[in-house]
Amino acid sequence: MTLSKIIFSFCILAGGFLHAAEPKLLDHNRLDTIRAEAARHHPAVQAAVSREKAAIEDIRAVRLWDDPTVGIGFMAARRPQMRREEGDLQLGIEVPFPKPGLYAANLAKTEALRRVETEQARAADISSGTEATMLAIELALADEIVRLSSGEFEWLREMETNAEQMAFDPSSTGIDSIRLASERVKLEENIASSKRTREALAGQLNVVMGKPLAYHWPSFRLPASAPPVPAAAAEVARIPFANPKVRAMKEMAGAAHAEIRIADRERLPSFSAGIETRGYSQDGYRGTTLGLKMSVPWFNRENNQAKVDAAELRSDAAFTDIETVRREIAALVIAAATDAANAAAQARAYGGEIRTKATEATESVQASWITSKAPLTDLLETRRLLFSVDLEQRRQIAMQLAAIEKLNLLVPSVSTK
Repeated sequence: MTLSKIIFSFCILAGGFLHAAEPKLLDHNRLDTIRAEAARHHPAVQAAVSREKAAIEDIRAVRLWDDPTVGIGFMAARRPQMRREEGDLQLGIEVPFPKPGLYAANLAKTEALRRVETEQARAADISSGTEATMLAIELALADEIVRLSSGEFEWLREMETNAEQMAFDPSSTGIDSIRLASERVKLEENIASSKRTREALAGQLNVVMGKPLAYHWPSFRLPASAPPVPAAAAEVARIPFANPKVRAMKEMAGAAHAEIRIADRERLPSFSAGIETRGYSQDGYRGTTLGLKMSVPWFNRENNQAKVDAAELRSDAAFTDIETVRREIAALVIAAATDAANAAAQARAYGGEIRTKATEATESVQASWITSKAPLTDLLETRRLLFSVDLEQRRQIAMQLAAIEKLNLLVPSVSTK
């Protein structure tokens, strides 16, 4: 193999490794992927789905007819003639009739409770996904810190080399190279600490995602600029239709309203029909009796009315609680939207004029230091300022993404399960 082919093959391999090592952009699509995968494997979601399925079975368990009762009896008499005439065996069956409207009321209540479980399953899905995306944002910020610190480390090495060359000047003391070496060692320790923090965050994300602890996440990078900020007023208006807790409370209020109908129907008299057949053990059939029974609920009229009144009060309280929770969530939505807007504004400021001024100051002082016109302390101070500006811009982007995730938790898409 010729030297040119060897070099060409090496370039292809190196290019592949470099491409694989490129940080992945943590954009909306990647966050959606992490959110969906976390929800698929989270035990809280699986438990909520099981409860939802159980609620569906509860609907099938609602009965229109109660079980009939069957009885058997034997006659004992001193006179055999009485037994022979009236029969000494009795067989009977009694069938209770359903109370009008009671089945429909029980069915409406059970269906409302099933919808409650559906909303709670949706809430568990969204909550587990948000937990994972929050950790992913922290992981991306940790990667950004490592990258910025590594760039700062390379700059210190370059300045240290310049200081060593400047030390050959008879008028130089050589103290700058020692100071820069000290700064480089401290930064190296900070980078190692940041990498350990990154590994800890990756481990937490693996736990939430149901992955092995040793699973290696690729390096992430945050968006270069702040994404659009949702309007607080529009998000507040979506609360009654999008927030899983409010939607579940609406269904609970519906179940409480069905309880009024149940209590009202239960105070009606109950009817049952029965048939009884008599026979003689020696020669068979003697006769049949048909009967109708009715309960007399009026003796407990006050008790039954109290049950209806209690159900009405609970229904009123349930509907009032909805508004209480809606206001609480509205306050959280406004706070999250404000945090997102503030973080976006800060990110634009730090990524714009503030960074431009910091870069100009650093370049000016660095040029003066190389020509021995500015002390090293001024150079380090301006460089730290530039580093802090870049780091703060990354932090503000992460804070805005986190605030948007909080908004998604409070007012998610209605199509999200």
